[in-house]
Amino acid sequence: MLLKFLLTFTLYCLCFTQGFAQNSPLNYSIELNSAVATKNTLPFWMTANKFGAVPNSNHSAVYAALFSDFKKSESTFSFSYKASFTGYLAQKKSDLFINELYGSLKFKGMQLDLGAKNDELNWEGLSSSNGNILKSANTRAFPGINLKTDNYLELPFAKKWLQAKANYAEYFLNDKRAVDGARIHHKSLYFKSILSQKLSMITGMDHYVQWGGTSSLAGKQPSSFKDYLRIVTGSSGGSDALETDQLNVLGNTIGAYLFQLNYSGDKTNWDFYWSHPFEDRSGMEMQNWRDALFGFFVDFKKPKALVTHLLTEFTYTKNMSGDSKHGIADDGSPIMARGRDNYFNNGVYSSGWTYFGNTIGSPYFTSELPDSDGITHGVILGDNRFMAFNIGVKGFIQNIQYKAMFSHITYFGWFDNEYDPKPKQFSGYLEVILPQLRHLPFEISLGSAFDNGTYRPNNIGGFLKLKFSLND
Repeated sequence: MLLKFLLTFTLYCLCFTQGFAQNSPLNYSIELNSAVATKNTLPFWMTANKFGAVPNSNHSAVYAALFSDFKKSESTFSFSYKASFTGYLAQKKSDLFINELYGSLKFKGMQLDLGAKNDELNWEGLSSSNGNILKSANTRAFPGINLKTDNYLELPFAKKWLQAKANYAEYFLNDKRAVDGARIHHKSLYFKSILSQKLSMITGMDHYVQWGGTSSLAGKQPSSFKDYLRIVTGSSGGSDALETDQLNVLGNTIGAYLFQLNYSGDKTNWDFYWSHPFEDRSGMEMQNWRDALFGFFVDFKKPKALVTHLLTEFTYTKNMSGDSKHGIADDGSPIMARGRDNYFNNGVYSSGWTYFGNTIGSPYFTSELPDSDGITHGVILGDNRFMAFNIGVKGFIQNIQYKAMFSHITYFGWFDNEYDPKPKQFSGYLEVILPQLRHLPFEISLGSAFDNGTYRPNNIGGFLKLKFSLND
């Protein structure tokens, strides 16, 4: 019911903003693409971080979008909107679905997003997890409402050396899930310290909670306004909550700390970032301090050079706050331990940190295959303990733009049953965008990807895209 209201309201906003869009150009985009591989599935980087729009099999697809960006003017009020969909014919199945459907309003440094809107890509799209171990570009956008600062805002008492950025959002999970009708609460707060004219530091935190809904095993989950306040504040559940939620906190809580250094130089810009996950108090208190995504990104500030951007990343999730595990006492009461954090999985919300079958966070966390009812039950136990390296490069060879990514990952398995030997995987991706020919009304891009190792099938794939773009 609430989801239908939200979609209806978003469509109303699209119609409303279009009525006032005379000064904001309307853009149209249509993309035709096809992908094939030597196996029944596609190589890893041909499907990962594609906002859930690419099926994992040979396919032909069409992507269409209608959108208008924020007006570039001195007005304090501005708006944007977008409606896009994907349809594909694939070996395993065919589908047609909405990618994005939203209306956004800006007013005096604040922005309100209504509907389903993809996150912006950071680091030129070279990061394995968009710089955030919890929230990559690997799934479709959640439908919901998000109030946020437009950018970092100066704090009046800080004399221009401290800025802040924040958001507060409520979303619905409308895929097939173990807990039907589950919701997501999200908030974040980041501070940006201006250390010098060229150097700044960012620190902050993301906080997500899956809550509400009805479980086929555990029944209806608490969803009153009091329960909402509990999940917002990270408090334990009331008397109607499950015993584990009364002992811990209500719902499935997950979060991440962020630390980032940004340097803006005359010849290069570089960024170092660290994204650290937590599932409970042990992670918040850094007992799992070894686990994180570490990244280093360089912008060489040479728009047409052989290498314009370079990124390196290291992701490690083996520690999970140690080997201590939960148990059951002789009287039947649960024994709570500070270990085996089991990232992206949960007992009640057993679909875990997934959406439409894809992992919401880093795509290195491999999700389970859907069951006979089409429900995904989290990520594979043991495959959420891994070590991964990633290198990404962008640049130009004459007038041909390219993007390349190479990753190597080792999966360790679960504490009591570690893999022997441990599966390893090397995956690569190359995409080139050809110069647009004068008499052709479309852009051509093509590429290839491969998997080699003992985790996924050895596989080689290729793809071709034709993109048509029109402006009013």
